[in-house]
Amino acid sequence: MISKILIIDDEESILFVLQTHLSNQGHEVLTAKNYALGLKAVSNTDIDLIITDVALGTHTGIDILREVRKRDLDCPVIIITGSPNVETKADATRLGAFDYLSKPVRKETLVRVASQALQHKTHLN
Repeated sequence: MISKILIIDDEESILFVLQTHLSNQGHEVLTAKNYALGLKAVSNTDIDLIITDVALGTHTGIDILREVRKRDLDCPVIIITGSPNVETKADATRLGAFDYLSKPVRKETLVRVASQALQHKTHLN
């Protein structure tokens, strides 16, 4: 089964690299360059995994995570950030993020954590 992964990040180079790594693993990867486009993708597509940056302009990846929880979507969320801090990590953990990773995310880490999140989702269903 092909998994649908949504990556939300305002840096095009990050989107490209993450998309390439996950596509090479056989996943269908959608990308969004801001909060609004990410939310639109979440609303219109059955997503298996969301990987989102913390910083998304006026919104955050934590806002995406809150929206996923509010809608009661069965979708793990991985938060990535170039500026890790205790407050956002605590928020992510409290809201049930699957993981919280610092940029730059190494290919091996990305593939491993994404695979674990997708397996976790499969075991919940």
